[in-house]
Amino acid sequence: MRSKTNGTEPRAIKLIANPLKHWAKETSRQVKGHLRAAGHRVVRRGASITICIGGDGTILYANHRNRIQGAVLGIGSECSFICQLTRKNWKKGLLPLIRKARAESRQMLEARCGRAHYRAINDFVVHANDYRVIELDVRMARKNHRFEADGIIVSTATGSHAYAYSAGGRRLPLASRSIAVVPICPYKRLLGPSVLRNRAAIEIRVNRESGFIVDGIFIRNIRAGEKVVVRAGKTIRFLRKG
Repeated sequence: MRSKTNGTEPRAIKLIANPLKHWAKETSRQVKGHLRAAGHRVVRRGASITICIGGDGTILYANHRNRIQGAVLGIGSECSFICQLTRKNWKKGLLPLIRKARAESRQMLEARCGRAHYRAINDFVVHANDYRVIELDVRMARKNHRFEADGIIVSTATGSHAYAYSAGGRRLPLASRSIAVVPICPYKRLLGPSVLRNRAAIEIRVNRESGFIVDGIFIRNIRAGEKVVVRAGKTIRFLRKG
């Protein structure tokens, strides 16, 4: 077995493919054969690496469903940002990444909304359900901010390259433990994008029912006056290229 993996121990690897993408299902089948031919084990539990096939959203959804085990390796399209490999180059890059097994930790966020707890790789978003602005009461860095906007994004460094950046936020180094807070179209720009240290907690209330979104996934509506508290959570490990 050791010779098949070029002198490294065979690894237990979990595969998660986006069932809505035909290319992801076919690639998953090919990846499974590729891994087994190299001496690795494809498992459902006890994995040291999880390979998510289908794009960034596949990783985000797998994390939301608590299906990721060990370090993450993503195979997506050429437009993917989180994924390390694409559906065109995975055959060349897959085994070297697994063999090196160099992982980097990235900060996630956790949120409490009512009695429920959530975690996000990219961001939490509170957003108006219609075309009208909502009034937000946001407490952060020991200050209260009340303003009208379409909503607000609370983002990790990873997420700062996505929705938060499109909304005017600053892109943070992926290893950063800081938290980005970005209002969405704030009326009169009463509050601009902010960057907080990772120990900071952000409390958010709205004046009427609004949507609560985790990593692009609509979770539920929050009621007027209901509090959402966001702070730094656990880290997630990604296999590192190079």
